[in-house]
Amino acid sequence: MKFKTRISSALAIAIMSWIPQPAQNVSALYCYPGDPPAVYQACVAYSQGIGQQVNNERSLQSIQGRINDAVNQIFAISQMINSLNNQIAAQKALIAQTQATIDDINREIRFGDASVTRLAAHISVRDELLNQRLRFIDGHGAVNYVELVLTANNFNTMMNRMIAAQQVAASDRKMLEGLGQERQQVVMANDALDVKRSEVTALLDQQKATQAELEKNVATQAVAMAYAKQLEIQLADQYAKLKAERDKIDAQVAQLSLQYQAAAQKAGGGSGVFEWPLPACGYGCISQRFGCSSVPLGYDDFGCPWPHKIHTGIDIAGPYGTQVVAADTGVAQLYPGSIGYGNLLVMVHGNGYSTYYGHLAGYAPGLSSGQVVARGTTIAFEGSTGWSTGPHLHFEIRINGVWKDPCLWLGC
Repeated sequence: MKFKTRISSALAIAIMSWIPQPAQNVSALYCYPGDPPAVYQACVAYSQGIGQQVNNERSLQSIQGRINDAVNQIFAISQMINSLNNQIAAQKALIAQTQATIDDINREIRFGDASVTRLAAHISVRDELLNQRLRFIDGHGAVNYVELVLTANNFNTMMNRMIAAQQVAASDRKMLEGLGQERQQVVMANDALDVKRSEVTALLDQQKATQAELEKNVATQAVAMAYAKQLEIQLADQYAKLKAERDKIDAQVAQLSLQYQAAAQKAGGGSGVFEWPLPACGYGCISQRFGCSSVPLGYDDFGCPWPHKIHTGIDIAGPYGTQVVAADTGVAQLYPGSIGYGNLLVMVHGNGYSTYYGHLAGYAPGLSSGQVVARGTTIAFEGSTGWSTGPHLHFEIRINGVWKDPCLWLGC
């Protein structure tokens, strides 16, 4: 019944997937609740990870053919590679879990086959004993209870003969009943093994489908990564300009740190204590953390394997226009219209501390470079300027010009 339910459900999924629908990135994979829990959960995790995404091959073609701006292309291809990495990881996890379950079930089948073989051998021995008994009765005839009574020398002999005859008859009945029960056990055991074999067959079919999709994704991933590399070559000039601009800003901030140190410390800055820069959107709004990531066109000479680059801060993706506040008291320096950061604001806090706020939609009214700003004061508004894929705040904490993970101070 369980196997028939699985087949019926799978057929329903197949029929539904035949109806024209928006393209999905892989074929429908039915997760049967009756599967072993580990396989079912791995299947659900895989399906949830890919269910809402468009077909990868079509996405790649769209990126290659419809996005003319190389910067936007490389952001799009980077997001696609990251998505493919997640899909491939989920597919590999599902394949590994399914294979482990298949191995477990096959082991159970082997043990079950051995048990059935032992039981069948025991039945064979009992059958032979019963056959011998039947041949004896056939050759000597059934027990004549009247003769047993009449030929007895005394009452005790008669009773002993009667009891012995009853015991023989009871033993015969018990043997027949036992054989019937054992044969039923063999039938039930074989039925259970057939169910397990059917389960293995269904899991192998699922394994085959998942493996095919994995191979397709790996091939698409290779093409996407090769194309991303081509884009980076095309963007070499813009990338060089980006690096030059960032180096210039960093050098200027180093000078400003000396110039503004006294004023920043006098106002109370430089304590090394920072507050969350986007009060309206908490830790749950972090869309990109510090460290090696799939963010393209970042600093790439800090040991991250290609195509990953070092992300020098955290991205906080709140609604467009969300207020950004100073994480600590300090002196503001504005850099509107930079190549990578877009509208950038740098705060010098003293004692070597500085904070960077990138991709801003604009600055707080009246704010100007060289102005002392208190902690928690609105300094700007979240946007998507510069090289950005959508509204977010890029936030950095630096010590003597070296960027550190902001979450070390913010606890995120």
